[in-house]
Amino acid sequence: MKRSMGTDTKESSLELKYCERCGGLWLRPVGGEQIYCTVCARAMAELPPPSTEVKRKATHRKEWEVEDELEGYAIGEIEFDKAGGLI
Repeated sequence: MKRSMGTDTKESSLELKYCERCGGLWLRPVGGEQIYCTVCARAMAELPPPSTEVKRKATHRKEWEVEDELEGYAIGEIEFDKAGGLI
């Protein structure tokens, strides 16, 4: 195909990208920084911004603390549910 002199043609390069929310494939301009497809980008824009509040680390109870709480009970007095937890 010949191009005539003085004719401007606009070419753009695209790259295949997967959406980091839904996993769908889509095309974006090379070097583009979009990480979501159009549908997911709109849905993500409606969400509130992430919290910057520092969350406290959950404290785990030591095994001996649980044993101390059960001390003084006879095995027959404690009822367990099917999952093994106390009722």
